Amino acid sequence: MSRRSDGSERRRRRESPDIPTPTEVCYCLGERDLGALELHCAGCRKWFHQRCLRDLTEFYGLPFMVCYIFKCQDCSPDKKESWSMKQTNFSHMCVMALANMTYNHYNEIVQNKKDILSVSAQGPKYFHVEKEIVPFFAENWENLTNNPRRVKNSWHVTLSKTLAKETELFSVNPENESEVGLSELNLLEIGPFHENIKKLLQLGRRPPANQPLPTADSDTNDSDSGPKTRGAAKRRREESSSRTSSMTPTKLSAPSPALSDFKMPVVTIEKPMGLLKKGTLDAGTVVEGMDGTVAFPYNREGMQYFYAEKDVHVPERDKFDNVDPELANQIPAHIYRWQVPNQVVISTNDRAHQLEVSDDRLTVTGKDGYAVARATHFILYGKWYYEVELLDQPEGSHTRIGWCQQLASLQACLGYNQFSYSWRSKKGTRFHNAIGRTYSKEDYRVGDVLGCLIELPERDHFKGNVKGSRLPPTRKDKTLLNYKGRIFFEEKEERKEEVRVVPQPGARITFFKNGVSCGTAFEDINSGAYYPAVSLFHSATAKFNFGPDFKYPAPPGARPICERAEEMAIELALSDMLFLTEKADELQQNVETKLRTLATTN
Repeated sequence: MSRRSDGSERRRRRESPDIPTPTEVCYCLGERDLGALELHCAGCRKWFHQRCLRDLTEFYGLPFMVCYIFKCQDCSPDKKESWSMKQTNFSHMCVMALANMTYNHYNEIVQNKKDILSVSAQGPKYFHVEKEIVPFFAENWENLTNNPRRVKNSWHVTLSKTLAKETELFSVNPENESEVGLSELNLLEIGPFHENIKKLLQLGRRPPANQPLPTADSDTNDSDSGPKTRGAAKRRREESSSRTSSMTPTKLSAPSPALSDFKMPVVTIEKPMGLLKKGTLDAGTVVEGMDGTVAFPYNREGMQYFYAEKDVHVPERDKFDNVDPELANQIPAHIYRWQVPNQVVISTNDRAHQLEVSDDRLTVTGKDGYAVARATHFILYGKWYYEVELLDQPEGSHTRIGWCQQLASLQACLGYNQFSYSWRSKKGTRFHNAIGRTYSKEDYRVGDVLGCLIELPERDHFKGNVKGSRLPPTRKDKTLLNYKGRIFFEEKEERKEEVRVVPQPGARITFFKNGVSCGTAFEDINSGAYYPAVSLFHSATAKFNFGPDFKYPAPPGARPICERAEEMAIELALSDMLFLTEKADELQQNVETKLRTLATTN
């Protein structure tokens, strides 16, 4: 323990003995930049400015992150910067939130940024749990944790209990117990190697406040602690707790009654809640005109949803007309078919939820970090083309256009994994599998019209009979789901790591700028179905043109994506007919089984 100039006692960060605290900062050998995003290297223990990162050039987030592993180029085995997120809990989130709130408060009242440290060292800055901390969490949830946003407001109680329990991290205002502040007064100390935060990461869950935390140099050898009988560990914990209770100050022995009993207000979040756990659905987009008013659930990581309608070609469909939609699992899925829009537009639910889409579903605007929007139709063969016009790209925002498969991540940039290919506005770089390569000589900007051409083997080149001709998959073998009175097919995605990608010789992607080809961007691209797609960083805005009237002539032999709507409807009908024919006996047995089950239930 050491005493600071203000007389308060604080634990100093204790680095490993073999890794002394470095005095240098970043590649630039500059100084710490309070309030800016910085990363702490797990190898050399240096701080690195986000603006100086060499490989993670599009890294973003809130300052004062505490739950991650970062390695600089010098410490990484492959000499490339790496960053990975650790599992966060409410303690980590509260530290990040209060650190950012504290900095923002002093930054507004202090003229010189360097004076913030001296002002904040005078004592904790307290924030009202109900009026300030909860709204900050609600606004910045995705930047505080990699956990899905909570749908129910029960997390308010968890937040309150965390702030009261973690007495080494947070301080309760003695004059107003509804206010809490950060115990660490030096904001430059906030990071993954802060002593109390390291204990959180090591223990996973902190013990009660009246139980001392084990230190890095504590004796963990319990060979002399008695026989390993059943219940011995529990008895030792109880004895340890009783021995140390008299050594712990009373004010730390239990949470503040006023704060722990504090009832949080209900905060209504009208925007979508991000990726949700299995079994829960997000409130998706409402679309008029398809079949009345239809509310779509957003596709989420590992699960996809397809709007279904009764298939007029299935004789048994009428036998289930009187079945309550709530009993969707008792209805044979094959009596429905996938209803695809009759024109190519931006998908209603197969996109990142935070993106804003225009009423005609051709224009999309980004928000926060990179996020992907896909078209409603995909292609499996042939030569296809579409245009994108960049309408707005404020300073600091970027755009990527290109093609992606169904397994491409929506909450990431296009070109992030092996299932997507893209061309970035910044420096004209092309990306695939998170690797950027020099492509065009210059970037593209607002007002530019960009062409996207993909060339896949023609259908006649595929071997086999009709089934081998790359028909779209039927959804009749999937599970039915009732969502707000409408029926959807629910399909579980394949695990990305289990999918084997196979390059297609001769398949390639080419981009155009204002009608002029920039050359082949990717050759021998992976086999699979490809969607037109765009990813936006911050508030950039792009408008799709799927044809047939392009601003610049399409390349010779290329078909506009708009023609895919009618063609795909025919292919889906054929795919459904093949399924119904091949599975006729099995499907009939399924119908009889479902009817008997419903009769028994009624």
